[in-house]
Amino acid sequence: MKLSNILKGGLAVLLAASMVGCTGTSDTSTTKTDATASSDGSTIAIGSFGPLEGDYSVYGIAVNNGVDMAIKDYNEANGTDVKFVSYDTKGDATEAVNAFNKLVDEDKVTAIVGGTLSGESTAVGTASQASGIPIITPSGTAKDITLTGPNVFRGCYTDPYQAQTIATFAYDELGATTAAILYNTSDDYSKGLMENFKATFEEKGGTVVTTEGYATGDVDFNTQLTKIAAADADVLFVPNYYKDDALIAKQAKALGIDSTIIGGDGWDGVLAVVEDPADIEGVIFVNHYSPDDEVVSELTTRYKDTYGVDANAFAVLAYDTTMCLLQAIEEAGSTDSAAIIEKLSGISFDGVLGHMEFDENGDPIKDLSYITIKDGQYVTYGK
Repeated sequence: MKLSNILKGGLAVLLAASMVGCTGTSDTSTTKTDATASSDGSTIAIGSFGPLEGDYSVYGIAVNNGVDMAIKDYNEANGTDVKFVSYDTKGDATEAVNAFNKLVDEDKVTAIVGGTLSGESTAVGTASQASGIPIITPSGTAKDITLTGPNVFRGCYTDPYQAQTIATFAYDELGATTAAILYNTSDDYSKGLMENFKATFEEKGGTVVTTEGYATGDVDFNTQLTKIAAADADVLFVPNYYKDDALIAKQAKALGIDSTIIGGDGWDGVLAVVEDPADIEGVIFVNHYSPDDEVVSELTTRYKDTYGVDANAFAVLAYDTTMCLLQAIEEAGSTDSAAIIEKLSGISFDGVLGHMEFDENGDPIKDLSYITIKDGQYVTYGK
């Protein structure tokens, strides 16, 4: 399927009236566009929030850009002009709730694509129950996010699912019987992956020979890695975000650890920060799409031309999630929250990342990919 075919849709009927303004930019902490009015006089506005500065800004900026590009593409393809409003959370849950309140109370958004991180997404999901506004996080993977209420959905797979999948892959495909783990004890994402990987790997018959932890802000992992080196495991599971991952891989290589390093989707974006790509050569991680896919490649090329940086999985997920939300608004024929939520619950969506539906919890039913670092590039494992 070509990307141009994905963009063709019928939202124009709902959004065609009273269109004024320009599309939003994504290089500031708050971005806004003018509103589009539906045929019943309701304003169509999509809100978003995430870290646009700080340690996790590469993710928040990618989500912001992905939403921005999706809205621009849809507007161009359908003759519409949907409003886009976003706020910077700096990766803080309190800031995220404040941003959510602004989006609902001041900007009067129709629905929200966000948050970016699991912690902020869970906080906002809980805070959203009074309003019941439709929310889809494109990238929040913690299991509890969609359990906060029936109005909360996600466009990515969950932490338990990806951890179980990579554990099964390590045992069945890599032939690993022993594993070591190095995780961030103060991060919910990292802790959740660790727990689910360990449980699944051991259920398969494998042995986790050592589990080492560290705290947010640590940059020296030699104490933990020395213990891991002594354990000589077949695989080293590193379920963290890309900046820590890059440091851990570099220090592991310096210590002569030859275990195959594996991880979750937090590894996406690591090539942008690693000093020497050779330090992460051969790393394998699960991700939301294959970099070899033609439709994805078309989108990511255009993304780089537009924003001047490479697209990561967060950007592509945000793009698809936004398109899915716009389809639900179209099918609802209304900006009423309950109507949109009903359509999201039963949606059959075909986007850049393929087919997606939602289960009873608002979690997606979709496939994932295995990515490896080869010659300084992301490639599909086995190719």
